[in-house]
Amino acid sequence: MKRRTFQWGLVAGLCGLMDTHAAMSWPIQSLDRIKRLRIGQGPLADGFSVAPGGWLNWYFVNLGLIAIVQYLQPDDLDHYIRRYLDLYLSRLEPDATIRDVQFADATMQNMVLVPSDSDDSYAATLLSLALRYLQASGNRAWWLDNQSRLRTLAEANIVSQTKPNGLCRVFQLQRSSLVSEHAFTMNNCEDYRGLRDFSVLLQLQGHSAEATHYKRHAHRLGLSIARHLWDRDSGGYRVSDQDQRADPHSFYPGMACQVFPQAMGVLECSPHHGAAYRFLNSRARHWPLGVDDPFAWCILGHVAALREDTRRARQQLVTTEALYGQQPERVTINELGFDLRIRSLLNGRPEI
Repeated sequence: MKRRTFQWGLVAGLCGLMDTHAAMSWPIQSLDRIKRLRIGQGPLADGFSVAPGGWLNWYFVNLGLIAIVQYLQPDDLDHYIRRYLDLYLSRLEPDATIRDVQFADATMQNMVLVPSDSDDSYAATLLSLALRYLQASGNRAWWLDNQSRLRTLAEANIVSQTKPNGLCRVFQLQRSSLVSEHAFTMNNCEDYRGLRDFSVLLQLQGHSAEATHYKRHAHRLGLSIARHLWDRDSGGYRVSDQDQRADPHSFYPGMACQVFPQAMGVLECSPHHGAAYRFLNSRARHWPLGVDDPFAWCILGHVAALREDTRRARQQLVTTEALYGQQPERVTINELGFDLRIRSLLNGRPEI
């Protein structure tokens, strides 16, 4: 949800791939749209494009696939999720980071590797996806084959990147960037959820001591988010630990970051959920009707649905549905994932 220099890639034929449906239609339609983004040929087969004909951003794909696991039968779990997880882990660099992939043409044979948008969030969302896959599949053989790489992913990109203030930096130390030392609210909420999910995964596989280790680290991270990123005077979240106050002016990142603690289930921040949602709605009150941003930001509607604010959640579905026909390239796999989660909640399914 954080990339600002997003490249849509090849978009020929986009409109023919996106159908228009009623906004409150059964979630299976969002599921099918995600399935259609699977790459079926070339060296990145079993990956997913962020949009039809677009590039492969692993973080966005993770967010999209997390939402569909609950709807997949065993054969589809293997086809869409297990194969993707295998591809992701096979593409890891020696330091357990990963690079995104741009395609030069529609064959998806010719590609260019580009730096990822973060190290921590990519790893965290992959851990969350791995938990959901193992809960749904019970595939212990897959766990035994990949447990070492999952542990390395968590340690190298999240645990070992914890700063003295208890927050996680966005990149590993060896990666030079203007924001290398920043700990962003959005990322840290995803890091929290990834660690908490990895704890559940370890408990599921019988590793109780390790599960406790990651659960405690997640708890410390949650406390640090509440302590260092919440701006009591403004009643909203700072964008990062390098900001003195919450940002009341920009939609991204100032407004958008307000929903992440609730979206990612940061329990330690629950006393601030209501105030952060009011911060968003008082300063970006028209967000359900569309935002001035390349992305639709369906995570906002997801949190609205979590808060039983069905009016705003339903309105954003209507708005996003219109984009399918008008500007389909703006509804990417990550947006489809949160679109599906909104629909699931409004159709009475539990939060995942």
